[in-house]
Amino acid sequence: EYRRHNAATEEEIARASNAAVASFAEPATYRAAMSSDARDRWEQAMRKEIASLQKHGTWELVDLPPGRKPVKCKWVYKVKFKADGSVERYKARLVAKGFTQVRGVDFEETFAPVARLDSLRYLLALAALKDWEIHQVDVKSAYLNGELDEEIYMEQPEGFEAVEASGKVCRLLKALYGLKQAGRQWHLRRRAVLEALGFTAFDTGDVSIFVLR
Repeated sequence: EYRRHNAATEEEIARASNAAVASFAEPATYRAAMSSDARDRWEQAMRKEIASLQKHGTWELVDLPPGRKPVKCKWVYKVKFKADGSVERYKARLVAKGFTQVRGVDFEETFAPVARLDSLRYLLALAALKDWEIHQVDVKSAYLNGELDEEIYMEQPEGFEAVEASGKVCRLLKALYGLKQAGRQWHLRRRAVLEALGFTAFDTGDVSIFVLR
């Protein structure tokens, strides 16, 4: 009888655990998000993302030019947790399907430098030696600060199609996440801003490092 009681308790724990996991499940599609138990949270997260995109002036609605094919997009969902394991927030991000871009039409150059770990170690060691203060900055929606050189057209985001602009597409003005050149355009914008502030790129070494002389 004691063993049966323990077995039942373990089953209850397993069911509770599975239910908790299901409640935090990250849907793979818009339809899955809208049919999940956390529908309201995901919808709120998507509205927040759309508001951010509109604030950055990410696109304008236009008619698709003849001979052009719009890039597709999708919603990506993520549950963010705090250090103690509790839920911090539900996050939704609209990303372009970069694999549907056409070279020579939707993009050209895609290279963007990435800081090397050796450079980071060197800077931290130098700061410790010189007793410098270290400040870390997190740029929200960083890629949306990058401006596009190409004319890129994208389908309207699922679930947020403008009723008054049915049949129109988004002409992208900013480097939306997922675009092949998004990282490069953010780097170019960041470089321009830093150089305007008097910084110069360390071109003879790690070009992701900027020095104020």
